Amino acid sequence: MPRPALLLCYLLLLLLTASACQHWIYQDLRAEAAGQSNNLAAFLRHSIGRHANLPAQLSRSPLLQQWLAQQDIPALNRYLAELQQSAGVADLYLVSTAGIVLASSNSADAASYVGRDFGFRPYVQAALQRQQGFYYALGHTSGMRGVYYSAPMLQDGAVADSPVLAVLVVKVDLEPLELQQQQIAGLAGSHFIVTGQSQEIFLSDVPAWRLTKLDSQPLSATEQQRYLTKNITELQQSQRRALLTPWQQLWRMPLAGDQRNFLAQSQDLTEFGWQLTVLTPATDAYQQLSAALLLTTLLFVILLLGWRLQRERQKRAAQLEQHARQLEQRVIARTADLAASNQQLVAQIRQREQTETALAQTEQELVQAAKLATIGSLSASLNHELNQPLTALSSYSQTTAKMLDKAMYSEAQQNLQAMQQLIARLSNIVAQFKDFSRKSAGKNQPVDINKLVLDAVGLVHHQCQRQGVKVRLQLPEAPPQVLGDPIQLEQVLVNLLTNALQAMQQQTDAALAVAVRTQETQVQILLKDQGPGIEPHHLERIFEAFFTTKQRDGLGLGLSISQRIIQSFAGKLEVRNHPQGGAEFCVTLPLLPMEAC
Repeated sequence: MPRPALLLCYLLLLLLTASACQHWIYQDLRAEAAGQSNNLAAFLRHSIGRHANLPAQLSRSPLLQQWLAQQDIPALNRYLAELQQSAGVADLYLVSTAGIVLASSNSADAASYVGRDFGFRPYVQAALQRQQGFYYALGHTSGMRGVYYSAPMLQDGAVADSPVLAVLVVKVDLEPLELQQQQIAGLAGSHFIVTGQSQEIFLSDVPAWRLTKLDSQPLSATEQQRYLTKNITELQQSQRRALLTPWQQLWRMPLAGDQRNFLAQSQDLTEFGWQLTVLTPATDAYQQLSAALLLTTLLFVILLLGWRLQRERQKRAAQLEQHARQLEQRVIARTADLAASNQQLVAQIRQREQTETALAQTEQELVQAAKLATIGSLSASLNHELNQPLTALSSYSQTTAKMLDKAMYSEAQQNLQAMQQLIARLSNIVAQFKDFSRKSAGKNQPVDINKLVLDAVGLVHHQCQRQGVKVRLQLPEAPPQVLGDPIQLEQVLVNLLTNALQAMQQQTDAALAVAVRTQETQVQILLKDQGPGIEPHHLERIFEAFFTTKQRDGLGLGLSISQRIIQSFAGKLEVRNHPQGGAEFCVTLPLLPMEAC
């Protein structure tokens, strides 16, 4: 592409990018200014408007009525000062029907209103006509900008056709609000103005803008009364359209000795007769626009380089294609060899998969065989547990038959209930061993460790009773949970428990301690017996397959299988000789997170 065409495309891209970015930036600034304007308007309405009904409420005060009738001016002054402090307004004063201030909350100040003539003020005249007055102006005495609310004080507080005794006036000072408005509305970097009916700026956070006009039209005589002898001059404000987005209008305002551009967001405050305008600096938009143009230039350069790189690639692709054709013949010649090797590799993979499947089945069979071997080792105690209730059942059945022959139905009923309890006990014993002996479904699920320990101890409970071994359990109040196969985990615990019982066969008054301890991310199950312990030179080989320390029985698979089961659940099985004697096995498993429980 020729260079002039590239330059033209670049300039056109910059123009479109600048126009679009400036529009989006201005829209964002206007949206932000709209939120600030709403916050500021709400603050003004609350801070000023909340005093609108205060004169009418106070005018019905019996104390004011009484002291006014008695002409007790000192009492009125004190009372108005108290009301002014509690209401949080600038001034509170009482004006006679002749327009003279009778009493005021600032009577003790040098600039007291008492005795001054405010009859010319519109808010006094409105109250004398039995209306609530509103007015904003410069203070006649203080020279401070304020809002004035007034209400007539009628005889006995009556509303209709009662003579007006006086006028109660509340003044709200506006100057302290300007600093608060800047903080509450969140105007960081922005400014605001509040204009009156003649485009005069009555409120602003910029002192130089206050009591100036946005246009060159002089104030009318009526409007000039608000500002007494204060000369309201033109601010030298102008408006223009943005260069790249002419549909966007900017205000050019003097600030800190310079003319600056602002985006204006206005709304009417109809209850006050004002218009609120938030001015957001357009300089922020220029900074963001510069960054966007720089990014566009960088993107254009990247695209140009990419285009040139693509052309080079196309040339090289043509060269490579020729080389590829030459290599293709060689590849075809070698493909046959690779195909044969691939077939051989597929056959090896299938054979390995079959071997792994057979190995997994064998492992499952070994696990089941270990279970049945465990049940076999517990068969003696199981026979004892089954024979006891069976013998009792036989005795109860014979006794019950004799009772029925003798019509001893009540006693026979009691025997039948005892027989039902024995049958339930038999069912529970058989169910425990039935659950333990069934094959695992092979699916992991949340497992309650406390219940797992109790079930495993229940299976060896009969053997413990037979040997006279006491089981000491330490379980946490909040049951920890792990992710695993409950049948396989129960098999591991039963295997460890039976090994411990076998180690204590020749001891009397022995004890078996089982404790569950929860740490931050894992849980430990500790099993400690009081047997002779494990020979130190056997500790390293204790989990090897077919290694056993038993003289007459045992294939040496129980601990090996148990270790593999625990490792399949991301845990570990360890053993050590306890310092106080006996062997201690530790099963460590990762805790199931609380959100997964």
